[in-house]
Amino acid sequence: MAEVAGKTNVVYVHTEAMTSSTGAKITGADNASYKTLCDILDITSFGDTNRKRMAGLLDTEITVSGNIYTGDTGQGLLVPGTTVFIGCYPQGTAVPSMQVQAIVNSFEASYPVDGKQTFSATFSCIAAPVALPAQA
Repeated sequence: MAEVAGKTNVVYVHTEAMTSSTGAKITGADNASYKTLCDILDITSFGDTNRKRMAGLLDTEITVSGNIYTGDTGQGLLVPGTTVFIGCYPQGTAVPSMQVQAIVNSFEASYPVDGKQTFSATFSCIAAPVALPAQA
């Protein structure tokens, strides 16, 4: 498998599961991270001399950040507390990928006097990832 440049990544968001013709691009996004976690359960019993653990539930966290574009439909959907589907196309929109239903956990905007206006949004996923068709 060959390496893929980050510059090809595109992030889409929608209020429903996306098809090949739905979803709003998050314009200005220039960084996205996708973190898969696993709960670790302690199953140690009295008398054990070492801890015993087992894998529990999987979880996914997503962070997207970039430049603010006033009036952008995609950025407009990033309201904390709302449920959205978020999908990342790491190899561009012509290649199918994955999307996941998530709650927008936070949205932060920064307006420094000496720099560009930026945003950062975090998502707590509430379902398993599903297929994200290539955009038409």
